[in-house]
Amino acid sequence: MVTTEDLLAVARTSPVCVGAHDKDRWISLFADGYAIEDPVGSRPVRDDGINAFWDCFIAPNDIRFEVHHEFVAGNVVVRDVTISTTMQTGVTVTTPAHLHYTVGADLKILRMAAHWEPAPVFAQLLKPRGREVKSLATMSARMLRHLGIGGTTEFALAVRSVGRRGKSAVLDHLGDAVQDVHKVIAAQDTVSLSCTIDGTPAVVMARVVSGQVEEVQVYR
Repeated sequence: MVTTEDLLAVARTSPVCVGAHDKDRWISLFADGYAIEDPVGSRPVRDDGINAFWDCFIAPNDIRFEVHHEFVAGNVVVRDVTISTTMQTGVTVTTPAHLHYTVGADLKILRMAAHWEPAPVFAQLLKPRGREVKSLATMSARMLRHLGIGGTTEFALAVRSVGRRGKSAVLDHLGDAVQDVHKVIAAQDTVSLSCTIDGTPAVVMARVVSGQVEEVQVYR
């Protein structure tokens, strides 16, 4: 029988492998037919694409995860994290994120969806200083080399989301049911937020369609 600790162990192992640059072990965590959406809104990584994803985004960087809270519901693990990525140039960018793992009965990851907003992350590199300019140029060249023009374009299009209006719609919908809201992320058609509910830490994820809030999921 799969336990909560089993599921948490899978989700916790992924960033450990990333931090240790253990590519083989990281890839072994994923099931056949896996999907990686990082960020949500970009083209999902499938099949052999996991190698290009690793070589493009993980291999050249030092990536650290600060975990604020983690929740399990059914076969889903949600982690409220802040990711610090230090590039080869020495520049570090900080990414607030909600990581959503769907884990199979064999304890392999079926889907990993990283909810974060590209625009504020990229903005950290849009500074008229040498290291930031070099970092942005190097990252762009690496994406073109590993993902091609199509993949790079699809990644860039992840900036599209329900945006501020979607966030406002979700916050209005939730009203007083949530308190202490301190992280709100719009990724494609989903708004996720860190908060408390009746004094207990929680992450809420809600889908927004045509301005209307649907499929609210609460993890606590």
